[in-house]
Amino acid sequence: MFRHNILLSVVLIVCATVVIAQSPVSRCFQYTWLGPRFNNESIFLNATCQDATRLASGVPCVHPLVASYDGTWPDVDYIWRNYEQNASCILASNDVCATYTYYFNGHAENSTSMCTRAVNRLGNAITSGCYTQRNGSYVTTACFCRSVPGGVPCNDAYSHFLSAGIIFFLAVLMFKNFNVEYIMYSVLTRGNAILTYTLSVLACLTFLCFLSTLTVDYRTAAQMNTVKVVVKNVPDYGASRERNDLGFLTFDLKTDLSHLFNWNVKQLFLYLTAEYITPNNELNQVVLWDKIILRGENALLDFKNMNTKYYFWDDGNGLKAHNNVTLTLSWNIIPNAGLLPNIQAIGQHSFKFPTDYTQTRV
Repeated sequence: MFRHNILLSVVLIVCATVVIAQSPVSRCFQYTWLGPRFNNESIFLNATCQDATRLASGVPCVHPLVASYDGTWPDVDYIWRNYEQNASCILASNDVCATYTYYFNGHAENSTSMCTRAVNRLGNAITSGCYTQRNGSYVTTACFCRSVPGGVPCNDAYSHFLSAGIIFFLAVLMFKNFNVEYIMYSVLTRGNAILTYTLSVLACLTFLCFLSTLTVDYRTAAQMNTVKVVVKNVPDYGASRERNDLGFLTFDLKTDLSHLFNWNVKQLFLYLTAEYITPNNELNQVVLWDKIILRGENALLDFKNMNTKYYFWDDGNGLKAHNNVTLTLSWNIIPNAGLLPNIQAIGQHSFKFPTDYTQTRV
């Protein structure tokens, strides 16, 4: 029994070792691109990191040294296919893949990809993002990421060059008069978070503003009365050359709308409507007058002998001797947020038109 336990333990250890050995690891590109000064015809086989960085202080450099065919950015796909072991490093759990690029006057001088550890100015570990530092015509960028196990290294120098170039361009536009270190990724991320949070808060406050006045009763009483009512039969040149009935009336209106205003009411849109039934139409509605009352304006209305603002046309001869035309006052609530309810006043007025057409000028 003891022997079987020993054999079982050995088998488990061997299996675990095989699984660990076969499990994919994360890798980072690790090389230094010598820059556009070197190509396939340059003598760079004996070049050193001092030659690549021109003895610049603080510019990293690692082997192997890489030069492209025509001095452009190296083909990372070719490097990965043919020099995976020599031009990459295994990413430790506490490390990140980094690409450090050195610019002069907007053009890349050299670039180094490597495995490293990085912290920001607060001493916190950096796992992703691009950081840019400008000093006159000299600009340095450092981009960090973590590769997927078994995948292509994430610190592709050319892709980081594009993203860092865009960040550098924005930095020049926004801060061209400042000669300070600017952490673009962190500022953009925090700005996006602040904007998103602000919009979310405003949306919630707007919805609460709407809910706070959802159950408010916006109805109120209104007193209306007609003073003068006449009807004429004249051609309606706006619609046709046929003669139609045209009503003329003056009216009195009294109501107090002051209490309808609250913190979610921006303005009121009032309109006076005449409703009646004719043989041609089961329901006729004609807007005769309207008015906009803004917040802060006088909402106590007391009009006497008011003329209508719009013509009272009928589409035939239905106004003459009509004995049941109803005036109603309605309004739309224009809120800061929420619905636009249509409210009808409590109270209405009915009147009738004369049995004869008037020939006098009105």
